[in-house]
Amino acid sequence: MEAGSYIRLKYGTPELSRKFVHFCACSIVLFWPLFDASHWGWRLNVTVPVVMSLRLLYKGAILKDPEDEDVRAMSRTSSPSELLYGPLQMTLVMCYVGLNKFMTLTGVAIMASLIGDGVAAITGIQYGRHRYKVPLGGQKSMEGSIGCVLGTMGGIWFFSHMCGIEVVGWMMLSAYGCVAALVEATALNNWDNVLLAVAMEMSSRHLPNIIR
Repeated sequence: MEAGSYIRLKYGTPELSRKFVHFCACSIVLFWPLFDASHWGWRLNVTVPVVMSLRLLYKGAILKDPEDEDVRAMSRTSSPSELLYGPLQMTLVMCYVGLNKFMTLTGVAIMASLIGDGVAAITGIQYGRHRYKVPLGGQKSMEGSIGCVLGTMGGIWFFSHMCGIEVVGWMMLSAYGCVAALVEATALNNWDNVLLAVAMEMSSRHLPNIIR
């Protein structure tokens, strides 16, 4: 959080600081191999997400201080209520994945799609030239959508390797990436994290039956 605040102060770009925190949060997957799946203690992998969820609830719903470092690091407009949307959804998704999809391809795919979402935002801001907008969704760019595909594919490949999970083939990686990009482009504002998690879970169930 402190690093995110520093990035916002140094570069004056709220989206950059938000996505920095976003990437760090997704990387919690890298700590999974440190937990023994045969012992109940593996459930402690959600300790940080649970604490962060409570912290976001407190600062977004009770404290409501626009000058708070978390608000400055994770909001676009310095509005404390923003913590209750994307950031809180993110930590709740992390809790769900940590408890229900621990050390599985589905869990890796969900967290990788959030990496793709972050890559899409940064790529769109820095290099987006070909803009488009779909009903209910926000303005996107073709460059950002391509970044989402590649970010999701790279995230699944990297997280799978680091966690000792069997890496799926390139066709399957591409399919996951395309699903993530489609959802990221069409998701309702402020609901992309939840919708990406749902889409990746459904993809994990059905894509193996389609792509063999």
